[in-house]
Amino acid sequence: MRGPRWLRGLAPWVVAALVVGLLVWRYSPRAIAAELARGSVLAILPWCAAVSLVSLVLMSLADWLVFASALGAGDRLRVTDAARGRAATSILMSINYGLSSGGYGVWLARRTGSGAAAAVGATTYQVLSDLGAVFLFALPAALLGADLLPARIGQSAAIVAACGVVGVTVLLVAAPRVAPRRLRESRVLVAWARVPIAVGALGALLRAGSIAANIAGTWGAARAFGLDIPGEALAAGLPIAYLVGALPVNVLGLGAVQAAWLVLFAAHAPGAQMLAFQFAFQLQSVLVMVLRGLPFLPGVMRDLQQPPAATPASGG
Repeated sequence: MRGPRWLRGLAPWVVAALVVGLLVWRYSPRAIAAELARGSVLAILPWCAAVSLVSLVLMSLADWLVFASALGAGDRLRVTDAARGRAATSILMSINYGLSSGGYGVWLARRTGSGAAAAVGATTYQVLSDLGAVFLFALPAALLGADLLPARIGQSAAIVAACGVVGVTVLLVAAPRVAPRRLRESRVLVAWARVPIAVGALGALLRAGSIAANIAGTWGAARAFGLDIPGEALAAGLPIAYLVGALPVNVLGLGAVQAAWLVLFAAHAPGAQMLAFQFAFQLQSVLVMVLRGLPFLPGVMRDLQQPPAATPASGG
């Protein structure tokens, strides 16, 4: 039996608070505060800003390629529209990835007039492409840097990544072509079928490039703070942390992600120092994400308030 909606909405906050509370208790608030005082907290901010901008460019282009094909919306949706839609709805990502994706899908349906089912198909393809890109990046990174992660994790990461790449690819490419006819004719799979394989592959590479930029920016921010974790270890381990971060048990980027860092990189830095960096890095990343999206929020809200057929071809 499902609980009240307010209770389900509160659950991630409770879980995240419990996880963070346990971690702070385990590693001592005084030790974490000392690491924050010792580290260069403000030196993290330029790295967060650079990652945010590069990621927006790459991910918006990847989204536009998919949406223009899946919805036949090349004449109703420009790259700049995808950028402002992603930037504005990404404010919700500071709370939860799924909430952001839902908001993006609602905006897309309104913006293009494509209808809810087709927009769900396009955004589902986009979300699965995000997942596939994580696996795509993680596969060579895990093969090259597995020795820098805990033994069991390092050994299994490449296998999981390889299975993930194959699984997502087969799902996106084969499902619209070999699924039962009733499913193939649904607007969700019709949208998937409209995306050429080459377009999907190019989008995946752009998304993988965004992941690479995020990891490079995290490495730079960690070094600026004073946390010295090898870049190869971050490249191999952060895709795992990103998958954990997409779970609905993280709020404002805090929760299970910090626990994942402590497990993945325990051999490279003290726990209190990692927690200090993670808290500072996540909070500044959220701040930058919100500031990035705020200028586009009024235009996106106007799109949402208009009937789909009346939504203009451009705006901001």
